Amino acid sequence: MADDNNTALNDFIDQHNLSQEKTVARATDLVKTLLLLSGGALAVCANFFSAKVALPPSTVAPVQFAWVSLTSAIVLFGIVLTVMLARDYLFGEIVGRQIQAFKRGQPDPDEPEPSNAWDAVMWAGGLLGFAAFITGMTCFTYAAWRFLNEQIPFFG
Repeated sequence: MADDNNTALNDFIDQHNLSQEKTVARATDLVKTLLLLSGGALAVCANFFSAKVALPPSTVAPVQFAWVSLTSAIVLFGIVLTVMLARDYLFGEIVGRQIQAFKRGQPDPDEPEPSNAWDAVMWAGGLLGFAAFITGMTCFTYAAWRFLNEQIPFFG
């Protein structure tokens, strides 16, 4: 009967680990996608400026705010990815020491778990980065609308 309980527990742990792995992979993919989109938006805007297009005064402030917001998003997403890597590395080191202790016959080494602060930093950085991304893209859209409105009054 104990073997059945251990098998069920091991299956449950495996399912949990798989779920966590998929969640981290999705989060990483989302952060990388938003990082790519932020950089792409800045590159498109830089290309637009390199053509020396005269911007109407009503578009300058939104474009400046978009640049600041998207640059902030890129920095924040970079921080999130770095913190993810550091947390996973720390966790791997802790588990490695636990495995070594178990091999030496010390099945319950006194290893601290990674702090919840890692998760808080990742969530805060990710949510702030997402807000900065949304703000930057909204500002670029507004500036483009204003630019087109002054070029082609039909849009007004």
